[in-house]
Amino acid sequence: MPKYLMLLLSFLATDGYAIGWKPPERLLNAVRRVESSDGLFTYGDEGRSLGDFQLSEAAWMDVTSWRRSHGVKAYGYSSHVYDRRVNRSYAADYITLLHDELERVYKRPPTSGEIYAAYNMGLGSFASCRYKLQRVNAVTARKCQAVHAYMQGAPELRLTSIQ
Repeated sequence: MPKYLMLLLSFLATDGYAIGWKPPERLLNAVRRVESSDGLFTYGDEGRSLGDFQLSEAAWMDVTSWRRSHGVKAYGYSSHVYDRRVNRSYAADYITLLHDELERVYKRPPTSGEIYAAYNMGLGSFASCRYKLQRVNAVTARKCQAVHAYMQGAPELRLTSIQ
């Protein structure tokens, strides 16, 4: 039986890596909406963040390194950043990495707002805010609130006041 259990776990693992926390679809949808207005604007931060999830090359490379260390197929930034499926997969992996690090720091599961702050600012910049949402810039704070409200069941993500 253990052999079959291992086989089942391997089959259930996404992209071939171990089962662990994965971002819910609702969180991925919220991030995509906040970052690129649902894919309408796939060029941000003066060209430093690209695709539906506005990933920077540095974040992409972090995910690529993680994927390679876990035997998961990796993709080049310039050749795949605009591929919606790959961009979403990389964003999901990046959010997973951020979640795991924030959980280690907080010694509790992070909130969706905390995850989004780390995603938006980068983990190093969020660390310089002592991982506190009260210390992030006003635009990021509004986006964190919008993501959090959406995750709590708000029917839509309100972006009108977010710039």
